[in-house]
Amino acid sequence: MRSNPLVTEVFVGLTRRSEAQLYYLGMLTLQAGVLFVLWPKGGVDELLTSQHSPYALAVLVMAMGLSMAYFAVRAGCEDILLSGQHGLRDWALATPLRLGRILFGYVSAQLVQSMHQVTLSAPLLLMAFTISGGEWAALGWCVVAALVQALFYRLCGAITHLTIGQHATRSLFTVRTILFVLYVPVGWLVPLTSHLWLSYHVLGENTATQSALAAEPDTGAFLAIYAGLSVLAALVVYCLLLRERRRMGDPPDHAGFREALM
Repeated sequence: MRSNPLVTEVFVGLTRRSEAQLYYLGMLTLQAGVLFVLWPKGGVDELLTSQHSPYALAVLVMAMGLSMAYFAVRAGCEDILLSGQHGLRDWALATPLRLGRILFGYVSAQLVQSMHQVTLSAPLLLMAFTISGGEWAALGWCVVAALVQALFYRLCGAITHLTIGQHATRSLFTVRTILFVLYVPVGWLVPLTSHLWLSYHVLGENTATQSALAAEPDTGAFLAIYAGLSVLAALVVYCLLLRERRRMGDPPDHAGFREALM
């Protein structure tokens, strides 16, 4: 994976100053604010006597998932780029790389960026975990769910950029629609697609009385749904890139997704 130039570009970009660092700062400020507000005001004795876990960890994971989805869709639209990072269309039209390898590198680079955001949030997550309790497995499931969800939103942003990216106003409107229509209302109507509901269900107030194994079916359904949606979105991105190359008069890319596995 590291030999893929798109992944290498992200590793290098994360070490340089860029506008993306402002978004990272905003993400951490949001999470720190959530932790400050939900930090238990009573003493440790009161917390243990009540035998209820505070909502700090659940809401913090919700905030992390939301901020990762927001960053992913904005990065997919190329509103946020790391220092020295090139756009997806540039890789497809200005390099001889196979589209399968480009798409594999694009997906891998998104996972690297998401893991970087989780690493930045790790100290806050550990602080919330100390007062909320629960099981490490439950927290891990929710973090993995946030990673898969962010990948789907990154691909949605890429589709928006490749279709109407030349129209800045329409692109911005589409991004806001994706966030405010898909993330909250659709998640409210279909809870299994909501990271907010999943985080509350797995890490909520009754976590102390539940086993992490009880949450695995819901988490598995969430991951399966978003993994399937991500595959479909990746196919759409591949077709759009192929159309762009054909417009430039390049020969068809017969390697397809097989190249991504090499």
